[in-house]
Amino acid sequence: GYLVNTVGQKLQKPTQMYGSRPYGVGILVAGYDRDGPHIFQTCPSANYYECKAMAIGARSQSARTYLEKHFKTFPDCEPDQLIRHGLRALRDCLRNEAELS
Repeated sequence: GYLVNTVGQKLQKPTQMYGSRPYGVGILVAGYDRDGPHIFQTCPSANYYECKAMAIGARSQSARTYLEKHFKTFPDCEPDQLIRHGLRALRDCLRNEAELS
């Protein structure tokens, strides 16, 4: 949380000054601490949220749908199974002619 809080504060500063524009980017930050794994999303508006599973960017809705459908199984998964879930979610975002290799 500390890193995301610091990034969120930096992203928020331009929104508080007249004549400044926000950065306008979203960032996903993943980390692991004594409490376990965490994933945070920062929004173009400089808000940030802790998520259970998230995808951002163009064509990310299908990945979010996949993650929402399967995220209850994630705590019981081995690391290689989690990687497969991530790759399947990414695959759903690709154009039809693209192949994930």
